[in-house]
Parts: sequence; structure tokens; C-alpha cells
Amino acid sequence: MTSLLSSPPEFTPNPSRSSMSRDMSARYHRALQQAAENVAPLWPLDQWIAVNPWWGMKHLPIEQAESLLSQRAGINLTMPMAFYREAWEQGRIQRSDLAGAIETSGKHVSEEALLAFLAQEDVVRQHHLSVWELPENADAMPNSGQWVFDQVAEICQRYFDRQQQRWETAHSGSLFSEWKMLTRFDRRWPLVLRESLDNLPEEIAPATGMLVDALGLQPDELEALMHTLLLRVNGWASWCQGLSWHTPQAQKDGGPQALAAILLAWEWLGVSQLSSAQRALWHQQWKASSASPSNDAEARWCWHRAYEMGYQRHLVRLLRTPTERQSDELPSVQAAFCIDVRSERLRRHIEAVSSNVETLGVAGFFGLALTYGKAGPERALPRSPGLLTPSYHTEEAGPHALLNHVRYQQEATRQSVRHAKYSALSTFTLVETTGLAWGWKLLKDSLKKTTRSASVPKGQGVYHRYDGEPLSRAEKLTLARGLMINLGIKDRIAPLLVLVGHDSQSDNNPHHAGLACGACGGQGGGLNARLAAELLNDPEVRRGLAAEGMVLPQETYVIAGQHCTLTDTVTLVGTESLPEALNATLEAFQYTLEEAAQDTRQERAVTLGVAADSHAQRLAKLAQRGADWSQPRPEWGLANNAALVLAPRHITCQKPLDGRVFLHEYHADQDADGKTLVALMTAPMLVSNWIN
Repeated sequence: MTSLLSSPPEFTPNPSRSSMSRDMSARYHRALQQAAENVAPLWPLDQWIAVNPWWGMKHLPIEQAESLLSQRAGINLTMPMAFYREAWEQGRIQRSDLAGAIETSGKHVSEEALLAFLAQEDVVRQHHLSVWELPENADAMPNSGQWVFDQVAEICQRYFDRQQQRWETAHSGSLFSEWKMLTRFDRRWPLVLRESLDNLPEEIAPATGMLVDALGLQPDELEALMHTLLLRVNGWASWCQGLSWHTPQAQKDGGPQALAAILLAWEWLGVSQLSSAQRALWHQQWKASSASPSNDAEARWCWHRAYEMGYQRHLVRLLRTPTERQSDELPSVQAAFCIDVRSERLRRHIEAVSSNVETLGVAGFFGLALTYGKAGPERALPRSPGLLTPSYHTEEAGPHALLNHVRYQQEATRQSVRHAKYSALSTFTLVETTGLAWGWKLLKDSLKKTTRSASVPKGQGVYHRYDGEPLSRAEKLTLARGLMINLGIKDRIAPLLVLVGHDSQSDNNPHHAGLACGACGGQGGGLNARLAAELLNDPEVRRGLAAEGMVLPQETYVIAGQHCTLTDTVTLVGTESLPEALNATLEAFQYTLEEAAQDTRQERAVTLGVAADSHAQRLAKLAQRGADWSQPRPEWGLANNAALVLAPRHITCQKPLDGRVFLHEYHADQDADGKTLVALMTAPMLVSNWIN
């Protein structure tokens, strides 16, 4: 780049494209669409759920997906060679695993060649560069690539603000027009660059068409360029993709197409300043884009498969190990936990403490896809899996008038303080006058030894989300039937049935939702458990189930609970209406929960680095991790997940699965048409893939 932006860039339409056929135009459109779809969607922080970051490339074999990511952003999906070398030397990968990986790969490669490759060091390969990242550009304008992508992020932050900015700003239209307007007056950029933006249309589609024409790339080259640019701002690209998933009407102005137009415009501004030779080099890298993995990548994937086969070998051997046969005698308690891997340890210890308790695994929203609205100014949030649209709604139970008044007053006070803190006049004076008061709050929070356990809200009925009508008898029966099928307890139902959701404890943690229940949209699962228990206790629902051959015995009562995955304590709710005959059963179950929680905490303490001499001390230290407002990871959540097992509990009972396996109940003898298995493989299995 000889003289950066020495003259305004002009559009010089390519004659071969000036009369572009409809078919060619459609190919360019598909190329841009594919580049955008390569980016996975993102959920808001207060509804955070795990998403496979490369979900948009699921149509490709994983080796090809990594090859493209490596070329376009220097991203590798395998571990460094030192990792596999250590696994081989320590016996974590055995010779049989490596042989199986070679056979699975279908490649003609020898064990000797792979061992020789293992001795090599990792090679850092050059990846595609935006025009602003080229060395020639860096000489003329240092760090220009970072400047450009930071500026795009700044515009997105401003445009998608959700009342976090202290000074409100008005939007001028779409994300693209907002960027164009702000960049036009941004004095950080040369005037000649800013003036050239006048050549671009205000609308996204016409501007994109002109930019594609000016860049002169073929459709496959355009897809490679666009994906490369989106990966440079992958967070905001994922946010825009999430909007198009969750709010289709927002896609027009703030979806990935708007962001793509901005990135293409920046690329055009840079390319227009290149010499003919430089432009040819820039163009050549997009021609060279290929999904075929290199030889070293194929070798790394062979080792990675061997590593995974090592775990699978261990898991299969464990599942095949004979265990003491479960008694045919009906247990006193059946406790259904969310399939979340963190419940595996607690379930195992519960069954070890008491032979009168049987545990089950089911998706933690218990079949109730609903939203929950709290009294006051907060918006209703979904309590269902991210891929489901909630059909039902429930409101917070209690004296709504009083709660509304208190919470609106609290929010009004907070807003007044915010406005006072950040207004132009009081920015400096307020800090000096109130600093000591805020300092005491910081000190108090720093010294806090425990945090309040997540409460289990009580929903006031279940209604249709849009028209507010209560559920009909047939709808209640459908929900109850689905839950009973998923629990797999058609002919074996204990006197006390407990539905246990889960949540975590964490202060001042913006990623708290990621530690809560993903099946409940990043919220606690206690509410769903409570409503599901009320549904199964409904006499009318029970009569309907009995007519279909699903008899809930008259002496059976259903209660709910919530498992705190930080401290492994379980809070039971709905016990106030428990029949007197079950009081002794409940008392014994509560003792079992406490004993099992102690054993579970002791097992987890080592990996969390919690050293303690007693159960009480261990519980206190774990609770303190949640109260520590500087602790971003009070627990590691789902980080260690490795597998999903769809099977009756007796297959996994007493097996030390180390908190790595999702456990969902499935009984083939109750699923003659296979519909339940299909549902499990297209819902829980898909979610576990995202997490894994």
C-alpha cells in the first residue's frame, strides 16, 4: 500500500458482473449466507446456555471444519502435540486405541509414522489476512487491523446496548447505516476515507451488492473472505446470528447481513488503496482456500481419535462391569434429577447411603416449556431449553401489589443513583461525597463468608403464554404423560416421588446463568420441578393417566427440590402438604441427602482445590467460593462432560462416572415405536453435543 487513502476509492464495476445473471446473483447471495451461517448463535448472558461454537459448520466433517478455521483464523480444534505425547507415554492412549483410530480414519498410515509425528513440534501456519492486516498496510498505518475490528465492535456495542450505557443514544436505522453515519464523523480516520462512504447506499442489500461487485471475487472466494472477517469479530457475529435465531424481525436491521455489509465496506476501503500487484496477492489467498486437511492435521486427528477412544474404552468397560443386582422391592423414595453431569456424583452417593432410595435422570425442565414473570419491573424469562419456544407462562405467586410497589421503588432508586453518578455535572462530586459509604459496601462484600442459597420460586398456575388462558384438562394430561414416559416409572412408582431441579450460588458473576440449568434456559430448575409436582398431584390428571394405564398409586405423593451444584445441598419444597404417613420416609430421605452431600463435597474438593478437615469446614469453604465476588468460577459446571447414556439406571448404578456423564432414563420396553428414543436423540443428545 503505497500511500494509504491518498485518494478516495471509487466503485469500478466489473464488466463481467454488470449484467450478472439471476443464477450468478443467487450464488453470491448463498455464499454470503453460508459465511454467516458458519457462525454459531449466542444467547444473552442472563439466559446463557452452552452452544457448540462451530455449530454452523456441522455439515462438514470435523477435519474439514478445522482446516477452514485454521486457514481463516488460525484456529485448531485439537490439542498441542505435547498433550498427546504425554497421554501416550502415561498409557492414557494405548496401542489398541491408536490402531482403532487408524482404522476409523480410513487412511493408509502406519503406527511408526504416527509415533514419528508425535516427536515433532507444533507448526504455526500462516492464515488468511484481511487487507488491514497485510504487512504493507501495517507499515503505512500500524495496528490498522486491530483499529478496524475494534471500531466495528464499538459500533455494535453502541447499537445493541440494553440500557447499560450511561448516556442514551438514538439509532439512525440499521446497524449498517449507524456504522456509516458514525464513521463518517469519526475523526480517527482520514477525511478521504470518511468522504468515500457517501458512495455507499443507506440500505444493506444495495450496499452489499455494490461492495461484492467492486471486490471482484468469485462466490467461493467471497464466502472465504466473509467468514474470515466474521471470525475477527466472532463474538458480535454470534450475537447477530443469535438475534436472527431468536428474533427474526430483528434480522433486517441488526442481523448478520448488516454486520457483513460493514466488514465488506472496510475491506473495500482497504483494497481500493492497493497497487495492482498487491491486490493480486490479496486476491490469491482467497483462491487458495481449501477444506482439505493437511497431512499433519490428519495425523493430529488420528491421535485425537485415539485419545477419545481411550476414554470410550474405559467407559464401556465400566458399564459392562457386573454390579450387585438391584432389589425388586419397591424403594421408599424415587428422586428424579436433571441429567446434568453434576447430579451424577450426588445420585451415586445417595444410592450408596440408602438402598431405599432410587434415582432417575430426566431433562431438568420436566417437560414444562414456560416463561416465568416476577412481580415488578423485570421481564419474564424462559425456563425451557434454548431450542424450544415456550408455550406456557407462569407468574410469581404472592401479594403482587406489594411486591410490584417495592421492586419498582428499588429500581427507581437504582436508576436515580446511576443518573447521579454518571451525569456530566456530578461525575466528580458524587464520588467524593459518597465514597466512604461505597467503600464500606466493598469491604463488607469482601469479608462475606457465605452467599444466600438460590430460592425456589413458586409459580401461580400455568397459562398459555399469549392468550393467558389456563391449561385444559387434555393439555395437562399431555404434559403429565410425557413426563411419566421420560421418567420410565410406568409400573414401578415409590410412595414418595421427588423431582429435583438444580441451580448454583454465585455473587457478582455475569456468567451465573452458565452454571444454572441449561434445560431451563440458564435459570434454576426448582420452579419447573415444583410446577411438575403440582401437576402430578392433581387428582384430575391422575384419573386421566390411570385411564391410559399409567397409574399413580393413591399413596404416592410428589414433591419438588432444588440441588445447589456449588454446595451439593438439596432444598425440598412442597412438603407442607405431605401425607402424615410419609413423614418418616421424608425424614429418612433428608438424612440420606445430607450424608450423600457430604460425600459428594469430599469427592469434588480435590479438583476445586478446597482443603478442609471436616464436613462443616468443607461446606463453609465451598459456600465462601460462591460469596467471593472476585471468583469467576466458583464451580466448573459442565466443563468435564464427556458422554451421554440413555439407559435404565441399573446400567449405570454404582459406577464411578466421575461427574462426566449425562444420565437420562430410557426403557426400550416402554418405547415400542421408538418415538421416545428419537426425541431423546434430537433434544438431550443435541444439547449434550453443544456442551461437549
